[in-house]
Amino acid sequence: MPHVLMPAHAAETVKLQFMYPVGVSGDINTIISGMIDEFNATHDGIVVEAIYAGSYDNTEQKVITSLGVGEPPSLWLPINSSLQTFLGLDALEDITEQAKSDDIYDDFIGGFLGTAISNDRLYGLSFQPSTPVLYYNKDAFAQAGIPEAPETWDQLFETAKALTVRDGDELKRWGLIIGGGWHDWMFEGYCRQNGLVPWEQDKVLWDRPESVEALAFWKTMVDAGCMAPASTWQGSANDFMAGSTAMLYHSTGSLTNLRTSSPFEVGVAFMPKRKTWGASQGGGPIMIAKNQSDAQKEAAYTFARWMTNTENQAAWSRATGYLAVRKSSWEMPEMQEYLVEVPQAKVAMEQSAYSGAFLQVPAYSKAREVLKSAIDRTLAGEVEVEAALASATDEVNREIARVMRRQQRG
Repeated sequence: MPHVLMPAHAAETVKLQFMYPVGVSGDINTIISGMIDEFNATHDGIVVEAIYAGSYDNTEQKVITSLGVGEPPSLWLPINSSLQTFLGLDALEDITEQAKSDDIYDDFIGGFLGTAISNDRLYGLSFQPSTPVLYYNKDAFAQAGIPEAPETWDQLFETAKALTVRDGDELKRWGLIIGGGWHDWMFEGYCRQNGLVPWEQDKVLWDRPESVEALAFWKTMVDAGCMAPASTWQGSANDFMAGSTAMLYHSTGSLTNLRTSSPFEVGVAFMPKRKTWGASQGGGPIMIAKNQSDAQKEAAYTFARWMTNTENQAAWSRATGYLAVRKSSWEMPEMQEYLVEVPQAKVAMEQSAYSGAFLQVPAYSKAREVLKSAIDRTLAGEVEVEAALASATDEVNREIARVMRRQQRG
């Protein structure tokens, strides 16, 4: 039976380390630090030390390194795709029974909680789920006489061409930028929009016709000169705010920063579809280390539960653009008022109904790097679409099989 966590005893001072990333644009670090300060001020007997680890990838590597020497942080916040990696390392506390005795299964939105579930067991509390959305410059749309955001791939292509501005050979504005660094996440959304979840538990499916067609569509837009062939994550957000691109694929977690920092009205829309709406969920859950004292596990659950309570999730969502994980958070008067004031915030929540977990395979970090390289090389014209995705699929599936054999032997 998994250990059943109980509330921490106030008489004991339990010290926890919480390692977390910042995966979007804006000053998320300050917001999380403020939440932790508030927790420490209101919870006698528990002291949480915030450890900002950089990106999601940096956070994962730092946690894996700490696990290797037997000194993991008490809690960490990874991308949801890393679930199988940490389970393979036997690193996670099973919190299923505690969550069942709490209100977690009743009040958490199922699709969000599901990104921390494996074989019907729960290994984390969803904290900052996101999907990519299509941000667009409403002023640029109005100037071009375009009344609304595109809803299909074909409309996206035509809109991107119409909004691209050149002065001779000099580019003044891209029609479209797909945020780099996480363009593999965006690409999975395109595959889902084309009717395919491009992975199964033990393999990736990037060589399937639906995936090939998705990347070929990207290449068509690049070749037409209306979509940037490459970008960085923060740079793409900066380009949008500066008016250097009229449309941007980026995380909903960037909503507040983009909306409040842009000198124009920011529109938000579903990512355009082909066969169906589709998105993959980013962000991640707060996970609790298995290798720590019972007192630390109890205190860690108390902290994770507090970070994901109704009030904090509502405030977190309003401050960032990430999606509140609780049904009760969306029902709060403050959230209802916020949605009236900022209707853009409803878009990602509504789109999440068409979303699923992102790339839940063993060796997902390797998988991401291989796919990103295949996409980059294709858009740069170095390799053909079908060959790039076939090679990436073969390489990653060999690595997944190797990792699974090693785990079975262990």
